[in-house]
Amino acid sequence: MKMRKAVNNSVRFAAFALFVLGALTRSFIATAQTEVPRVAPRTSDRPIGGKTFTAGPVITANFMDKTIGPRDRLVLKVDPAPDPVDGAFHFFIGTADLTALFRRNAGEFIYTPDLFPLSLGEIPFTVYRSETSGAWQEVARFSLNVGLETGSGSSPSAAEGSIDDEGTPFAEAPVGDGKEFTPTVAVNIKGQNQIRTFPRESEPERNPFTEADTQIGLELSVSRRGWSLSTKFDFVGVGHRPNALRFAELQNEAPQIDLSSYLIEVKKDRLQFNLGHVSFGSNRHVINSFSSRGITATIPVTKQDEIQLAAMNGTSIVGYDNFLGVSRRNHQVLSAGYAREFFKERPNGLRFEFTVMRGSLLPITNVNQGAINDAETSLGFGFRVRGSDTKERLRYEAGISRSRFVNPADPLLEQGQELTPMRRSWETARFAEISFDIFQDLKVWKEKSLKLTGTYRHEEIEPLYRSIGVSVQADKRQDQLEFSGNLGEFTFAFGNLRDRDNLNDILSILTTRNRRANAVFAVPLGTFFTPAKPVKWLPQISYNFEFLHQFGVAFPTEGGFDDPSQIPDQKNYTRAFNAQWALSDSYSLGYTYNRVFQNNRQPGREIADLRSTVHGVTFGMKPWEDLDLDLELSEEAQENFEQQRIDRSVRVGARAAWRTVFLPNSIFSGGLTVTVAGDDGNNSDARNAEFDLQWAYRFTLGKKKFKKLDTQFFIRYSNRYGNTIDRIQVLNSFNKTQAFNMGLTFNIF
Repeated sequence: MKMRKAVNNSVRFAAFALFVLGALTRSFIATAQTEVPRVAPRTSDRPIGGKTFTAGPVITANFMDKTIGPRDRLVLKVDPAPDPVDGAFHFFIGTADLTALFRRNAGEFIYTPDLFPLSLGEIPFTVYRSETSGAWQEVARFSLNVGLETGSGSSPSAAEGSIDDEGTPFAEAPVGDGKEFTPTVAVNIKGQNQIRTFPRESEPERNPFTEADTQIGLELSVSRRGWSLSTKFDFVGVGHRPNALRFAELQNEAPQIDLSSYLIEVKKDRLQFNLGHVSFGSNRHVINSFSSRGITATIPVTKQDEIQLAAMNGTSIVGYDNFLGVSRRNHQVLSAGYAREFFKERPNGLRFEFTVMRGSLLPITNVNQGAINDAETSLGFGFRVRGSDTKERLRYEAGISRSRFVNPADPLLEQGQELTPMRRSWETARFAEISFDIFQDLKVWKEKSLKLTGTYRHEEIEPLYRSIGVSVQADKRQDQLEFSGNLGEFTFAFGNLRDRDNLNDILSILTTRNRRANAVFAVPLGTFFTPAKPVKWLPQISYNFEFLHQFGVAFPTEGGFDDPSQIPDQKNYTRAFNAQWALSDSYSLGYTYNRVFQNNRQPGREIADLRSTVHGVTFGMKPWEDLDLDLELSEEAQENFEQQRIDRSVRVGARAAWRTVFLPNSIFSGGLTVTVAGDDGNNSDARNAEFDLQWAYRFTLGKKKFKKLDTQFFIRYSNRYGNTIDRIQVLNSFNKTQAFNMGLTFNIF
């Protein structure tokens, strides 16, 4: 009853908040004079990442091969549009997970970095897909080239004299007044026929099943006299209650239609307020891109100074409860920051930042996390300075932070055990990074220019240093030297890294050190020597070498170590070679070679070495414009010197995708993979085969807004077979699964 009452109260509060928001919106609309047209971003048609999914979609991006502005809109298109039954997409800019800030529109995922503009320079952008089984895989990787000039995104050019928290210019507000309302509704109907399995005990609980899910998005933007108001609400509805967003928390009381995320943004020039699912922080040791539900504000003080404020829930949440994200005082993060740009005409020439954060967490998990947490509190502050010379040839960044982290006593976790209480103390973390372009566009050979950049990084985090606003590894000192550059199309990088732990040299704790060195290069041989006349039979090659030495420094005293073999001393050598031939528009060939050798050197483990070798060949052909064929052959050998055993496996795979001419937007795809494995001593064998066949169809009715219906339909058949024999353990495992499922998705508006 208490839970139901709390839910009802939260729903009433959410309805009241939406009513107030609607009143404000109607006030804006009533006074608007003209409508500001939206400029659709130009999307590149070039395939990115080369990843082919089950139905054959390709990920493209609007920022490929161009420089974009810090506030330009990012658009990723998946063609054909992905089906939720195949899993969800996750988007990482650098190391920050910004999935919740992306808006989906049919087959497009859109992110507008208005809250925290992108930093200048080259930023890695990675796309992952999580399977329904929980497994994650990387499906695409890009490089964001962010500069002062606006690329092809939808944001206007930067305004001179206005800065954001990273020192990059703010975009001017649109000229004139306007409004725009964009609703999205996606209905997904999926079903699965009777799955036949052997043995029958492995049959799924729901067999067969049919269910319908829905996603609803409401987006409204209004502008008047330089002010702008934008709102975005996303709802998720499920037909099967255990799939509800909050089923793990509320069980059968979990609503089947729930609020997944929302964002309300009000801004004028550099003044900005945000409510909903937000991200805050740029200090790597205090609070860095902390994402949760809450309130943030950016308040300009002068043309070169500004203040940032944030109050957020301690963990990610969904649903109508705790609508503002600040109702739990013992489970929230409060932060404030001050930033000054010393050179108004040269952003990031010299920028100073100060950040303070106070956090308190209850033993509550994130909505997408399953773990046993304990209560935590932390208080910290940090300074950060970054800058460059006038030509940006020299770039530097440094910072120092202090934090006090406490784990209060938790009887539930202690379970009657007598534990040593954690002492309250202030710990320090610091970092520094400096980069210098040794050569810039130096003409060397045949009109090829040399660029060489050297970078040094240092980081030290004292023992027991922790902060609620960011995840760091304490008790570590790390130094890294790196050189990277290119000579025309020839790219290369060399690096050396050293780190150690046990900074206080406690005698009973094992001190470990790492020594890492790596070298990477890549060159397109077909165009490097003769760019005007490419040689097709010459491949594009890349090579990667890495050496890692991990070892213990001394034998700990009274630390539970009683054998020298327990002190690690291991060297690892990794070599990887890749070659790709584009023989013609219809034929391509690839070869990969990987070799890893693990050399154990500690006393008593000298022969406990391992070696892995992998050879792989891929062949792609396009006999007709609408037909793609891919073949794959790989061989892997795992050698255990201590057991004198070699395990081998051979994998053969083939895939085909046919885009039918008689039925546009229709794709037939299928694949067959066979794997045979065993050891040289004939102690074990394994046989696995996978076959799948799918037909996907997509059609659209109407083209105008509010009169458009996009429909996707698929039918899939899969067959899995596996047999494993272990003659030493006297085991013979056999399994087989056949499944037939289908899905129908309607994207309205």
